[in-house]
Amino acid sequence: MNKLAKFAAVGLGAVTASVVLAQPAFAVNFIRDIGDGTVRYTDDTNQMCLQADNTFGTAWVEVAVSRQSGSGSPIVIRDDNVGHPGATCRVLNVLENATYQAEYRSYWEGRSTLIRGVFHFTT
Repeated sequence: MNKLAKFAAVGLGAVTASVVLAQPAFAVNFIRDIGDGTVRYTDDTNQMCLQADNTFGTAWVEVAVSRQSGSGSPIVIRDDNVGHPGATCRVLNVLENATYQAEYRSYWEGRSTLIRGVFHFTT
């Protein structure tokens, strides 16, 4: 292999490695079942939507979002299936590439129990 071909091969390898290593962070979009409803997060718009299941009887879901570090007041979003169809959405004022904790509660009167849980997500 001549010098020019070696130089081109090394240069192409360096460019390929830099493109692979410098990939942008992927958006974290998710839909999650939280007992008696769902929570959906869209990273591009920082929007979180909750929707209680449309079942016989009253159902509601609630999520309290806070920084995993514990700083700041939690952002609370709540949705129920009484009086309005569809989801309740809110744009979250979040930091990029930060980890958040979402504590959720959900209730359906047909079962008459409260479901609680926690999940984490990174923006």
